[in-house]
Amino acid sequence: MSGEGEERLVAEIPSDLKALVDADQRTNKEVVQAALWREFGGERKGPLERRIEEKKRRISMIESEKNERERELQEERNELEALEEKYNSVDSPAEKTIKEATDILEPPLGAAQVEHWADKAGLSEDEFERKFMGEYEQ
Repeated sequence: MSGEGEERLVAEIPSDLKALVDADQRTNKEVVQAALWREFGGERKGPLERRIEEKKRRISMIESEKNERERELQEERNELEALEEKYNSVDSPAEKTIKEATDILEPPLGAAQVEHWADKAGLSEDEFERKFMGEYEQ
């Protein structure tokens, strides 16, 4: 099974090192060869070049995913902004009633007017008068 010019090496290693070897994407042979080359004065460029290329591909993939996620994030922000603008432009029934009252009435309001419009707006008389005057002064 060994290639030409290769010899078989059998060794026992601690289980924690074996777990590291098993977790590596390279074959056991590639891991052992890389470690031995480092230990005895040099590394072959082939395995390193492959790992460099793998890392470059991984970085490229992550950057692409990041750009896609940033685009999605911007879309979500734009949709949120549009929803908030729509929400802020919608008047509550009480606000509509107060605007209607300011179109029809002028201060000072009589007690009967305040009672009628406060009831129509679903507000207390004091709250209606306060909001009516605030809207009227605008």
